Amino acid sequence: MQAVNWNQFSEEFTRNIQKVLPFDGLVAFQIDAETTASQYSFKGISRQAVDEYLGGMQCFDPVHFRFAYHQTDMKFSVLQAVTSNDEYDDFRKKWNVKDTIELFFRQNGVPVRGMSLVRSSAYAEFSDQELKMIESFYDLTTCCFNQIYDVSSHQVSLFNEGLTESLTRQESKVLGLLCKGLNNQALANEMHCGISTIKTHLQHIYQKTQVRSRQELMSRVLSGLHP
Repeated sequence: MQAVNWNQFSEEFTRNIQKVLPFDGLVAFQIDAETTASQYSFKGISRQAVDEYLGGMQCFDPVHFRFAYHQTDMKFSVLQAVTSNDEYDDFRKKWNVKDTIELFFRQNGVPVRGMSLVRSSAYAEFSDQELKMIESFYDLTTCCFNQIYDVSSHQVSLFNEGLTESLTRQESKVLGLLCKGLNNQALANEMHCGISTIKTHLQHIYQKTQVRSRQELMSRVLSGLHP
């Protein structure tokens, strides 16, 4: 299986689903605790809508991941299948949200990543048949997700084949963050430096690990963790 990180996984997941059923937007995120998430990325949704949601409207979201946190068998939740509230209904109407599906990707029963598929009023609500298709695709990709999460959960010191022996402390930290799916800007924010510095670190990592790209580097990391 080709090695990918979470960002690539979420994009590939939604790209393949969109081949068989339509939706307008995607929000992907890391679940840090029962009520806390981070590393949001989104497509097909306005930044203003996302900012308003994160600024307080998520407290009214009836399919927020906190409701699934302790339900270890719950794969996803559908907005139209739950009881909503006036505050969230007003938010949906303002941003033309017809329906959403919240997908929960778990490790040992605990949700660690989430993905929202959003439909506008240009489409109907997700049908039962479409939900069955999404569930089937979810089941097929669970193995791939677990492989990705295994990589992002390991410390760099666990990588074998001497992959990181020649890296500096800063380069090792960059590699560890890279395995969590962070892009260059997020890496720069975490490392408190400029993007040019991150690019320099990445070039040094590529040279020392004898790879030519980020994808090739992740492939080597995966092969190291899964002999």
